[in-house]
Formats: sequence, structure tokens, C-alpha cells
Amino acid sequence: MSDIIYSPGPRPKMSIRKKFLISFLSAAIIPLIILAIANTIIFKTQAKKNALSKVRITLQGAERIYYTQANELKNAFLISNYNLYFTKSLIGKNRQFLDSLVYSYKSAFNYADLICVLSRYKTVLASSSGKTDTTLILNGLINKSFNRDIPIVKTVYIKNYTQRKLGLNYNNTGSSINNLFLVTVVPVTYNAKVVGGIVGFINLYEDSYIPRTIYNDYHMNPAIFSSIFQTQTAISTMNIPGNVFGVGSKLPFSIYKKISSGKDYINKMNYDGKNVFVAFHPIKDINNKVIGSLGVLISNHEYVNLLKKTAIYSILIIIFGLIISLIITYFASKDTLNPIYMTLDAIKKFSSGELDTRLIIKTNDEFEKIGEGFTEMAVTVHDREERMLKYNEFSDFLTKSLDFDYILSGTLDKLEELTNSVSGIIYEAVEITNKKDIQNDIDIKETGLINKNIENDRLNGYGDLFENNLNKVYDNVNDYNYNDNYNIFVKNKYKLVPKKHYGIRKFVAKEFSLDDGIVGECITKKKTIWFHDIPENAILLKDQLLSDRANGKTIDYGFCEVFPKDIVWFPLYIESSSKISIPLGVIMLSSLKGFKKEDIVFLEHAAKELSITLDNARMHQKLNKLSITDELTGLYNRRYLNEFLERELNLAKRHNTQLSLLMMDIDNFKHVNDFYGHQLGDEVLRTVGQIIKDSIRSTDFGARYGGEEFTIVLPYTDFGGSFEVAKKIKEELSKYQFKGLVENVTISIGIVNYPDCEEFNSGENINDGSNTGKINTIDNLLKIADDFLYEAKSNGKNMIVGNNKGDKIIFK
Repeated sequence: MSDIIYSPGPRPKMSIRKKFLISFLSAAIIPLIILAIANTIIFKTQAKKNALSKVRITLQGAERIYYTQANELKNAFLISNYNLYFTKSLIGKNRQFLDSLVYSYKSAFNYADLICVLSRYKTVLASSSGKTDTTLILNGLINKSFNRDIPIVKTVYIKNYTQRKLGLNYNNTGSSINNLFLVTVVPVTYNAKVVGGIVGFINLYEDSYIPRTIYNDYHMNPAIFSSIFQTQTAISTMNIPGNVFGVGSKLPFSIYKKISSGKDYINKMNYDGKNVFVAFHPIKDINNKVIGSLGVLISNHEYVNLLKKTAIYSILIIIFGLIISLIITYFASKDTLNPIYMTLDAIKKFSSGELDTRLIIKTNDEFEKIGEGFTEMAVTVHDREERMLKYNEFSDFLTKSLDFDYILSGTLDKLEELTNSVSGIIYEAVEITNKKDIQNDIDIKETGLINKNIENDRLNGYGDLFENNLNKVYDNVNDYNYNDNYNIFVKNKYKLVPKKHYGIRKFVAKEFSLDDGIVGECITKKKTIWFHDIPENAILLKDQLLSDRANGKTIDYGFCEVFPKDIVWFPLYIESSSKISIPLGVIMLSSLKGFKKEDIVFLEHAAKELSITLDNARMHQKLNKLSITDELTGLYNRRYLNEFLERELNLAKRHNTQLSLLMMDIDNFKHVNDFYGHQLGDEVLRTVGQIIKDSIRSTDFGARYGGEEFTIVLPYTDFGGSFEVAKKIKEELSKYQFKGLVENVTISIGIVNYPDCEEFNSGENINDGSNTGKINTIDNLLKIADDFLYEAKSNGKNMIVGNNKGDKIIFK
């Protein structure tokens, strides 16, 4: 830390004003006036440059904000581009699925005024407005995106005729108006060919997001203008005092002419009798034609005040410089110039990156206050810089992976690194799917959280010290971001499971229900709970619980004998589009030195970012699962079967282990479909899928091979084990009674075991025409299993056929 100290010794208090008066009477007034005027002109010029530079920088940020929502749509649409089921639905014009997709996007991105899916011929197949079969051109935007196979985000001027065809409607009269839209186009490809696309529309007329975000981020008045009939008219702005641009106001022709040439306009102007600094950026369509502009402005009022202040300071500096030859001004100049030089030195160090610079001036005048003000500013900037670095580092960590468990576990390590916490624990809110677990959870709550008699026995003998410290702890509880609408959690559906902890005893890391203790209260009420400045002599019994008698809440910090200085809990949750809160977990941290309010602000921000990232990670997991799962049966699909079987066969070869494969086919399934209908046929398929899942281990693999055929892969399983699985499935299915089906449903099964099948196949052709008899590919395994299945079907069905080390096995 660089400490700059100036202390000339004891002297009477004298304000700068008095020093200035003495110096002024001792110097020539005319040179002072000339220098003051020159200095004022310089500062005035510099102030104008600073103002124009500020609006220029703000305009760059405003351009980024302008495209934020449209880019969010683009990223979301790109995810669907990798969904094979969506692509095939688009090619097959499965309108029911496409409508469902469009409405889900509309729910997720409610700021989008219209989302639609196009065919390869630019015809609307599905739309959030319900209007379809319209061919979209949009001034060539769709063609350019489809022809180049690239996503495009552009501003488009859409006439009222096109708006009506698309189902866009924006004012109370029910009639559409010509308007500007931010349009996102993402083409969908299949086999390197564009087969359609997804298009999103954001209406810019009286749009509140862009102006509000620009105003909140930069504290400048924004406006969006549309080019109509040789003028530019404001279509979106902030309705606040001091904003000279309202909806419907027009730009001066000189500015319109400059913007129409495609160049930015940044200058000082007088609009409606008010002097403002403005910056405008032209908005161009896909054909590079200017169709509007984005503008920001600030009043010159603050710069006038700055000019006055700088003029006063310049006069002071000049006066002290003019009277250096006089003894009386010697002391004044010493008190004036030295602090100024030190201030400049401190500013130079501060601007070079030494944010821990402090300015200490002891002169008993205003310069001392300047030093205190500079130090306060430096501390604030330093703390803010540290907080921003923490924000960025934590954000970088969250963007490294979409693995839910990695993010949840790694978060605690990252927060330990970024804060002064000495212990912590992170809980995951896990949905309870077992009805028995839910009932047990309810029974526990009905019996109460803690037996009061046992509690009193534990506390007996510790006297007033324990009770007094307990009261002090609860006097210093701070609740942040309290949300009273906490009853929207379905409490009995979730439990809090510890994922990782450090600095606490292992027995503390236990499961909680959403009604248990401070942890449950934190997530249930969606609030930060901060135990601040806990007394040093607050004693906690070893391996005991401390109970808040008033609320019946259990508190177990897990610390051996003394509390830390601070303990804080943060909720992790997501607000869904249906206004239902989804719990994700809870973070608990403690500190021996105590948390500053800035730490709590950072940690609350981190908790919100983490919640969003965890929600995205869960969604990513769900999408991955959907891509490899058969929708009807819940088993894996054939595509993932090939991948899994290839991996397990290679492992079996490398480690010389057993691998079994079962190929199954439902007997007479076509008769069930034709005679009883596809609805009952689907029920049969679902039931077979469930029987398979109930009959195999968690490490085994069940898949729907296609139609009424199913496949099971059993790693580390010999023929005997695989035969027992096949027998169980056959028996369970044969005794299952389907409602509306007279006869029982049976199944035929073929079993192949590696490496036994190599001996069985020796000397026979295996796919490639060779006679080696070696099983080298999954196609070999599938063919042998299919041959056994064919034999079972040919010999009367409802049987199991396989080969056990050369012995043919047929089980009816």
C-alpha cells in the first residue's frame, strides 16, 4: 500500500478562502483575470470533449444492448437446430410438434412478439400467433440466411399488410401499423441442406426493454427512431423528466441527413430550447439501407456546474502561483501547491492501476477534506474492482461446463477461494419421486422438529451464559431479499441433500426437508439469512443442537466449541414462466473475521448466477436424455444402443470379460395393432418397456430396437445370468393382464454371449464373408442374436433360444 503523508506541523486554522484573499490582495489583478479566463476556456473545451466522449462510449454500449434479446433468441434457436427430432418434424411438417415448440419458445421468451417455423420454401408452418401458410420475404432477409446457411439478426421495416398476415397487432384499435422489428433468422439444416428455419420478431414500437436497460446501465436518456417519409420519428424512449425525445418527436433534418448517409452523429445541439449532448447511430436493414437510428443524450447541466468548479479551482491555483515572491504567500503556496502536487501524484498512481493508493493530507483546511474524499473514493473503487474481479472470475467458472454436478461441487471451492470463509456446505434440492419417501417426510414433520424435554436436558447446567448468548445471536440476524410469496414451493416434493462441504464436521452434512431448520427456511422463503457479529463467548455444545425455541427451527453449524463471527445462508432457486419457484439448493458459508456488506452483495449475485447456470445445466441434461431416449417406452433408442454396445464390446475384448446381448420381439404384435388398435398396441409397448427396466440392473442397458423389437445389453454377465433375465421378462409379460385384450401377450428372445459366441460361430460366415469366426463388431453380435430370435419365432414363438458354450438352449 502506498501512503502519501503531508504534515507541516502545528499552525492556526485558516480556510482556503482566507488564504486566497490574502494572496489576491498581494498580487496583480489583471494577470489573474487573464489567466483565469484562459484557464476557463481550456476547461470548457475539455468539458465538451469529455461530454461528447461519454455519449460516444454510451452509444457503443447501447448498440450492444439493442441486440441483446435478439441474440438470446438466436442462441436458443441454434439449440433446436441440433435436435434431430425437431429437424425430422420440420421435414415431415409435423405441425403438432412444431406448434408445441413454438409455444414453448414463446413462453420462455415472452418479450418476442412472434416466433414461427418456416419450411424450406419460406412458408410459415407454425406460429405463436396461429397464422400459418404465409410466405416470408422480409426484404430478402430470409433468402440471404437460407442461401448462406447462417443465422442473421437484423432490423426490418415491416408494413402493416405483412403484420396482419403474420398475426401481429399492437394498438388498442386493433389495427396494425408500419413498424420496425428486430428479426432473428436461424436456418435449420439436414444433411448439409437447409430444410427450413426459425424466425423471431421483436417489435421496437414503444419497446421498454432497450431504453430502460440503456438508462439503468448508463444513466442517459435513450430513444429509437424510425425513418418515415424523409424524417426520423421516435418510436421508443424513456418517459422521464429531462428527456427531450418523446414518442412521435422528430429529428431535425440536418441530423436526419447525416444519419441517412450511414454515419454516426455525435455533437452538441439545441433541441426544443434545451442544450444537450447527443449521439446517434444509424440502424440499417439487410440491404444496408438506413431505416432508423439509435440515440442517447445527456443534459449539459452537470458540465456547466463542472465548468464553474474548475474555474474556481483554476483561479485558486493561479493566485498561489502569482505571489510566490511574497513572504506572506510563501506559506499559502506551501499549503496549496504541495497538496495539489501530492493529489496529482496520487491521481497519477491511481490512474496507472495502483488502486490501493491513499491520500493523507493534514492541513486543517479543505485540502484535508479533499484527501479524505480521495481516499474514500479510492477505497470504494478498489472494493468495487475487487468485487468485479470476483464477479468475472465466478462467471468464468460458471461458463466452463454444463455438467450439473461439476458446477454444484466446484462452486464451493470457488467461493472458498474468493471469500474469507472458513467453512461452507452446499445442498442440492432433489425431487422426491418415491411416494414412500414423501409419506415418511410428512410423518416426521407431524411429530415435531425436536423433543423439548430432551432439549432442556441438553441445555441443563449451562445457565444464563448460554441463554444470553443465544439472544445476542438472534438479535443480529439480518434477512435480505425477503419474499413473502414462499408458499409456492411444493415442500413435500423436495429434500435438501448435501453435495460438498469443508471446515465442518461430517455428521452435520445431512439431508433436510424444506421445513427443517434455517436451511429449509432459507430456500422456502427465498431469502438470504445472515447471522452477523456473533459474540465471541457464544458457546455451542459439542455434538449437540442449538434450537430457536420461538420458531422451533433447528440450527446445527457443526463448529466444535465457538461460533464463527458470521454465518450466512443463500437460497438457490429459479422462477419458472408459470410463476412457480423451483428450488435448486442452499449455500451456507461462515467467516471468523466476519462478512462485509459488499461480500454479501457479491455472494447474493453469485447465488443468482449459479441458480441460472444450474437451471441451464439441468435443461441441458434433459435435452441430452431426450435425444437418446425412446419417447413411448422410456428405454434408450437404437442410435444410443450402437454407441453403448460398441463401448462395452471393446471393454469386454480388452479385459477379457463376459458380455451378453438379448434380442426380443413381441409375438403377434401386428395382430394386436390391427385388431385392438394402436392405442392398446402402445400400451403393450410401454408395459414391455417397464418390465425390461424392472428386470435389469442400473448398469445394464435396455433399448427399443425398432417397432416391437427390444434389445438388452448385460455387461459382465455370462449366459446363465442373461438367461435368468430373459426368463424373468418372459414370465412377467406372459402373466400380465392387459385391459381389453383377451389373450396374453408373449415374447420371443434370442441370447448371444461374448466370448462364447466366437466358439459357436467358428467356421461360419459372419457378415464380412470371412470364416475366422471372430466377433469383431457389434453387427456380428446383433446378427447372431437376431438369428436366435428368428429361430424362436419360427419354432412356435414364446420361447428363449441361445447357445451356451456350444450347447443349443431352447426354453419354452
